[in-house]
Amino acid sequence: MYVRPLVLPRIEPIALTGSPQQVYARLTDRSTTVLLESSKRMPGLSGWSYIAGPAAATLETRNGRTVLRGGGADDEPWLDPFDALRCVLGRLPRPAERHSAGPGFVGGLIGYLGYDLARHIERLPTLALADPALPDMRLQLCDHVLAFNHTHAQWYFCTTCWPWNDATARARVWARTLAEARNSSDPRCAFDPTSFASRTPHARYLEQVQRCKDYIADGHIFQVNLSRRLDGPFRGDAFALYAALTAINPAPFAAFVPGDGFAIASVSPERFLRLIDGAVTARPIKGTRPRGTNAAQDRQLHDELQASEKDRAENLMIVDLMRNDLGRIARTGSVKVEDLFELEAHPSVWQMVSTVHAQLRDGATATDLLRACWPPGSMTGAPKVRAMEIIEELEPTRRGPYAGAIGYFDVGGAMDLSVVIRTAIVHGDRVSVQVGGAIVADSEPADELAETHAKGRLLLQALQRGTAT
Repeated sequence: MYVRPLVLPRIEPIALTGSPQQVYARLTDRSTTVLLESSKRMPGLSGWSYIAGPAAATLETRNGRTVLRGGGADDEPWLDPFDALRCVLGRLPRPAERHSAGPGFVGGLIGYLGYDLARHIERLPTLALADPALPDMRLQLCDHVLAFNHTHAQWYFCTTCWPWNDATARARVWARTLAEARNSSDPRCAFDPTSFASRTPHARYLEQVQRCKDYIADGHIFQVNLSRRLDGPFRGDAFALYAALTAINPAPFAAFVPGDGFAIASVSPERFLRLIDGAVTARPIKGTRPRGTNAAQDRQLHDELQASEKDRAENLMIVDLMRNDLGRIARTGSVKVEDLFELEAHPSVWQMVSTVHAQLRDGATATDLLRACWPPGSMTGAPKVRAMEIIEELEPTRRGPYAGAIGYFDVGGAMDLSVVIRTAIVHGDRVSVQVGGAIVADSEPADELAETHAKGRLLLQALQRGTAT
């Protein structure tokens, strides 16, 4: 039986100038270095940003097989990515003491999990095209992290020496990262403006909304999250696109996640799951209005959303779904709903959000929690499995990273994941943006189409403008 060794992560304050985004831009090896950035401060949601990498190893799922490359062991591929995640996390040394008062992430796994990991949990039809064929999961195993505390404007350098790593080689990597982070240069990067074409034309999307309403009327589902994808050419630096997105649409869960031949630039407003010392928090978003063009109109749209029975019903369905998912893994009686139907202001939309808390059962882990709740219920509908079957029928392409999650699994057992929405995915010389919304019995097809325009407006605006060096 493998016994996880104890380690004591080093967490040291360091003097760095610049924002997390500016420091990340100075690094020359960004191929396996992930940025999680609270580019919009929101009470109770954000407070730390993380630059993790270059990675010591990569855990990746492709074509039904999950492989760990690096990490000091020659593993056979796993058939179940959740088993792979459990095994890798179980191999990491345990911190000798808690670091909950400091950074939430000092080392571990960081990256993304794609929506289609659901196929390893449920039997779903295979109808949509996998285009582009990106990994279903890509997580970087990182032994050093630059963490920024936004409240105190203080940087920390966090390192964790793992027994299977070449300590001398990794120390050289850490030293190079620090030296580059301390460089006060201001690197420039750019991307060209682009135009978009929808994989689902407007008329077809209106038909799909009506088809969803028919399924609801026939008793198949109560709600389904239907999305459409827009594609365009891309030339330039994907990180420049991320910078443009955060400038125009700052978010509490912004992220830049690079990969082999692709990159994910996300400005998500939604937390999927956070786990700290057994306490779970989920904040599903459902219910949207565009922001107004002046203060009076903005207030009117806020009040309209606050009073909308339709939007409250959408939100409550997903809250109930989340309560059910958490109930599979939580202590009996611990699942509680707080702040029901709260409104949040974001640059392009008002959003309705509710908060669900729970306490994990004794012996349950972050991986158990993830499996019980995957994929995010706000991106499927209810009942979850039938909604996913309908999504596969109606949407022409697989969702890939969209509607999945981005975040970290810390060596100490903590987890924090956002939902992949308001996100651009660069793959080769193409870029994709996906937008959608919840369809319920009283949805109006034209209104649902307009909601997708509101959600995607600032992302498309940034891409259509481009940046100059």
